[in-house]
Amino acid sequence: MAQSKFSIPAEYRGQLEFHPLSDTRSDATILESLTKHVPVTSEKNIWAFWHAGVTDMPEWCQRNMVDWVRINGPDGWTVRVLDSNPDSPNYAVKYLPADLLPQAFVKGSMTGPYVGPHSSDFLRGACLQEHGGAYVDVGNIPIRSLDRICWRQLEDPKSPFQVAIPWMYGTITANHFVAARKGDPFIKRWYVQRFVLVPAEVQSIDVEIGTNCSSTSGKAVTTMLA
Repeated sequence: MAQSKFSIPAEYRGQLEFHPLSDTRSDATILESLTKHVPVTSEKNIWAFWHAGVTDMPEWCQRNMVDWVRINGPDGWTVRVLDSNPDSPNYAVKYLPADLLPQAFVKGSMTGPYVGPHSSDFLRGACLQEHGGAYVDVGNIPIRSLDRICWRQLEDPKSPFQVAIPWMYGTITANHFVAARKGDPFIKRWYVQRFVLVPAEVQSIDVEIGTNCSSTSGKAVTTMLA
């Protein structure tokens, strides 16, 4: 198949810089390293989630995670792909206190087609609250270091910025990328209000509508999804 060619707009051509990668390991080697449990030693953490683990992710998502490692690893960042398998080295509860997560996740009692995405939503705020760093959806394609994207601002005590999050359409925020320092008060309130208050009996989620649940009231699901 012929490769597509894209022209670079003239106004940007002079701004391009070539940055050779210092991590020259193969994709397979980096993926294998992501299957290991790595203790948290700093706030420079890149968190992601795939219910069955990094080796069962679609290949294009695996490539994304490899690039997160290659681009950010030399700057001291550690990438972790959490999962929901209690026997896995990267089982989420091995990094997070069980009482910080909804019991529906801890007990594995959720059912339905969107358990994976909502499990990730449960972990997003918890990882940042407990450890700090950036939580990314595995579909995010990295193009530059997190230090340049936001972290230099977030760790600067003179900076007014506390959280980095996409601002979409000039009206709403998205959560496919969220970065914050450990224990940030905004993340704490956002997470507790959205997820920790979810009743333990929530087991099935209809996220297509966002208000239906086979085992609890619509109000509880609205609390979780709103």
